[in-house]
Amino acid sequence: MNPQGSARERLLAQSLTGRGTSTRLGLNNVLFKPVTLISLFLIGLFAFGALIVLGGFAKDLRKLPPGQATPRSISAVGYQAFSTYLKDLNYDIRETRGERARYDRRERLVIYTPSRPSRRLNGTLKSEGEAINLIILPKWSVGQMTPRRGEEGQKGWARKQRGSGLQNANLYKAVPTDLPVLRRLDAPSPDAQVFFSSPRQRGLSQAYKPDFNKLQYFDLTTRWAEYSEELKALRLKEIEDRRRKDAEARGDAYERKKKDKKKEKTAPNADSEKEDKAPEPLPDHEVIMKIDGHAVLIRLEDTQTYVLSEPDLVNTMAFKTQGGAQLSSAILNEVIFSASTLPATADFDVSLHGIEKNRNLIKLMVTPPFLAASLCLLAAGGLVAWQGFNRFGDPARPRPDYAQGPVSLAKTAAEFMDIAGRADKTGGEYADLIRRQVAAELGYKDRTTAHTDTLLDAREKRLKVQPSFADLKSAIAAAPDSQSYSHYARALSTWRTSMTQTDLQQDQADS
Repeated sequence: MNPQGSARERLLAQSLTGRGTSTRLGLNNVLFKPVTLISLFLIGLFAFGALIVLGGFAKDLRKLPPGQATPRSISAVGYQAFSTYLKDLNYDIRETRGERARYDRRERLVIYTPSRPSRRLNGTLKSEGEAINLIILPKWSVGQMTPRRGEEGQKGWARKQRGSGLQNANLYKAVPTDLPVLRRLDAPSPDAQVFFSSPRQRGLSQAYKPDFNKLQYFDLTTRWAEYSEELKALRLKEIEDRRRKDAEARGDAYERKKKDKKKEKTAPNADSEKEDKAPEPLPDHEVIMKIDGHAVLIRLEDTQTYVLSEPDLVNTMAFKTQGGAQLSSAILNEVIFSASTLPATADFDVSLHGIEKNRNLIKLMVTPPFLAASLCLLAAGGLVAWQGFNRFGDPARPRPDYAQGPVSLAKTAAEFMDIAGRADKTGGEYADLIRRQVAAELGYKDRTTAHTDTLLDAREKRLKVQPSFADLKSAIAAAPDSQSYSHYARALSTWRTSMTQTDLQQDQADS
């Protein structure tokens, strides 16, 4: 086998940082270094934490749907031009995502721009209580524009849906429940004039004549039940006209669809019941603005809710001309003046478009005032982990219950003697053991006992080692307790060190 490793391992070792100093270049020397493992762990921990935090803020960071009636939309039905224009006029414009603070409900006007008629707006208004609201009703049914072949398009544009693209007027009676009837003027006057309820100077040119496409206005004299019957008759007429055209195209004779006889029999009874009941009086809503005698901006009865029926007065379509832009700001100023809110302030609500205020435990932990507590907990956890990392290492080997080998046997015997209280009774034998160790280190091991004692005594006198071995042996042998025994044992260790110190000239003389 090649001691340098395979060609792939050598190439990988040369291309990665942190290569080991081993002669063999391999994956173990490159990938499994402590710095690499710790770096991977920290990166994974940071990525996991970022995933958790972003998951908590997912709804807040979600983008508004394109091509809808939102304050960020650049489509024809969007309100980005309106909000930008107000900011240029030094208005304080914000976005809200649902329930607002109590002190803002009476001081700041909130603008709702639903994309379609729905009952969800009723629940939102009830949750706000006595807040001051401006509802801009939807008019066009649109979707995100996907450019077709040979067609130019831009991101954020919208395309009309359902034929003409107009919302069904019968759906508005649920937004809110006391909303008056909405009608559309198919052929508005080319010389339409705008009239406000209070004659004030608004910077709006008197020569401005808005050009509307199917003006949408309030009918304060018709009930929804009557208007529903009218719409039903119009739909039946449209169906009959379509059947007649299809029959003429096929060359067949057109016959009008016969009515159900059962319905005709029950109809007189229903009419008599309606005549018996007196019609309820219509709500007396306050008209704020009219266009050629048609109410466009009203305040609902006994509320602080203002409703604008024609969204083309303030959306992107209104900014085709300078007069349209001035009219949009004049409408907002009229509502602010009538409601007595803070001047030049307005909030656009985006909760009806799916961007709601998000509340969860993760967001609560990473936002003030609980952010400080979360950071303290993380710091404490990091310190505990670091302490545990430094304290615990490789697992310790289990200690055997009995001695193994001569050294362990001697150690075990010493422990037994200590337990039995006999350790201080072996002083003389311990001193002789130390003397034999000194003789072995000095090379006197092969000599006779008498010759060895003579050489050691001579060396002790020559080196002037005090106290002498004889005194130490007699003292440790007569030690009264274990503490004195330990003291003399240390003195014998010092005597051994003094006897075995390096002295070349004297050692040669001894030899």
